[in-house]
Formats: sequence, structure tokens, C-alpha cells
Amino acid sequence: MQSNIYAKVAPLLKEIPPNCELKRLEIFFSLYHSGNIIYPGAMHRELGLHIKEVYQILEAGVVAGALKPILEIYCPKCQRFSGLRYERVFDIPDEVNCIHCDEKIERASEHAIVVYKVL
Repeated sequence: MQSNIYAKVAPLLKEIPPNCELKRLEIFFSLYHSGNIIYPGAMHRELGLHIKEVYQILEAGVVAGALKPILEIYCPKCQRFSGLRYERVFDIPDEVNCIHCDEKIERASEHAIVVYKVL
């Protein structure tokens, strides 16, 4: 199902005008559908925005009801996202196994990164 993230976020961008063309931001958001995950690092690379600005825009998406922040574990061994996602930091177990390299990730909450699920 198509989710028009940009239409929901655009009114809030007046408070934090992004340092890129709004059309590029609209095109970026149009690539995502309900249930997809938006990785802040991908947005940073694609749009050339400072990472702090990326998180401000994505948090505007949360306020607009288009996105939901979740935590995903990043594997320090293979440098990939493990595919393990949690809604709250308290839900993260002490140890998890990476689905890519099968390495045990100790103190998993220390390797959690905020990503955004499209609603």
C-alpha cells in the first residue's frame, strides 16, 4: 500500500527547512510504502543531508503519524543490520545472534540504531 509520507511531513518542514530541494525529498519518500523501513544512513547518503537534519525530518514524520521509530541491532562483526527489531530499548535482550554471520552480539542494546517504519 502506497503511503504519502511527504504530504504528511511537508507542513512540518516549515519549522526545519531541509538543506536540499524539496522535490528530491518528495522523490525519496515516494520510494517507501507501508511496512518498509527507512534507514537514516540511506537518507543521509541519497540526499546529502547532515545526519542530525535527517533525524529531524524523520521525527517530523513521527509527529505527522506517517512513521514509527523502532530499534534495529547493528552487528559489530559483519557491519550489517541484524534484522532484529524492537519497539523499546527494554525489549532488547542482553545477547542476540546476527542472522548474517551467526556471531553472538553481546550487550545488544549498545548496538541498537533508530530506524523508521512507514505506517
